[in-house]
Amino acid sequence: MGTQEPAHALVWEKLPNLPDAEGFAGMYAGVAMDTRTGESCLVAAGGANFPGKPLWEGGSKRWTDRAFMLTLGATEWEEPVKLPKPMGYGATVSLPQGVMFIGGCNAEEGVFRDCLLISLSGGALQITPLQPLPVGLTGHAAALLHDKVYVLGGSLAPGEQDAQNSLFIYDPAVDAWSEGEALPAKGRFLHQMAATNGTLYVLGGIGIKPGENGRMVRDMLTEAWAYTPHEGWDRVADMPRFCAAAPTPAPVSPQGIIYLLGGDDASVKGVSSPQNHPGFHSASLSYSPMSNAWREEGPIPAARAVLPCAMWGGKAVIFNGEQRPGKRSSEVWAVSF
Repeated sequence: MGTQEPAHALVWEKLPNLPDAEGFAGMYAGVAMDTRTGESCLVAAGGANFPGKPLWEGGSKRWTDRAFMLTLGATEWEEPVKLPKPMGYGATVSLPQGVMFIGGCNAEEGVFRDCLLISLSGGALQITPLQPLPVGLTGHAAALLHDKVYVLGGSLAPGEQDAQNSLFIYDPAVDAWSEGEALPAKGRFLHQMAATNGTLYVLGGIGIKPGENGRMVRDMLTEAWAYTPHEGWDRVADMPRFCAAAPTPAPVSPQGIIYLLGGDDASVKGVSSPQNHPGFHSASLSYSPMSNAWREEGPIPAARAVLPCAMWGGKAVIFNGEQRPGKRSSEVWAVSF
């Protein structure tokens, strides 16, 4: 592994909390540009939490159809619309046309193919159905490269029963999907993706492998892969440690450095109950494509997992997420590079 030059220090600031005491994990979130005024806003929607009893007391997970909007300078989130149905654990990409919600799952349907565009016009949010995914996915990740949306991995069913390595490509110009070259490695879910300088990156995540008594168990992946449409896949430097479920699409600094902010490093083992879980780690990693090198970036103030990220006004915004299994956060943070 090469040596990466020191990155710029990260500067964190809190944005207004979402107006829900529990917060959500597995949200969709991004930035929508107003087609009339040119102003932009944050959109955060969907996800799931445990609004009654906590997980360790037998509480049930509940998916939400709530959708929130935050305009520049506002001190409170608005709740102007509802999603067509409760949904979460999909993927999100911010497009010039609006925020694209891609697949996911809920309690009633399980995994679904639905895709939505959340756009902004005259200060009002609008929800438009898009061409569905070729297959239903949950736990997948997505990133925008050359005006197209690339979706990789995920599971066809809830409950960590499988892990895919398929690559699907969405062209917003024609509202159509195509299938790209599959990742030449194990399928994965809760991985991180980013795009910079004409290249797509797939980082870490969780695979599935046989365990004892024929049960499938998690395979903690440290592989990192780069993809370009003309050259296909190339393996790059492995991560120095396992990381999954960090904010994704992973933020990229102006210098082209990719950051993994928190997530799950699988360092907590042998916990008898989610109630006794100490919380996800607060460490961060960065990857420099130029030097093909990883770097430990130190602690962060928002140790979370299973959450989206969006770039807004030159800052990376991360939304809610799990503090520990069954326990969410309602906090929203912005990071400057």
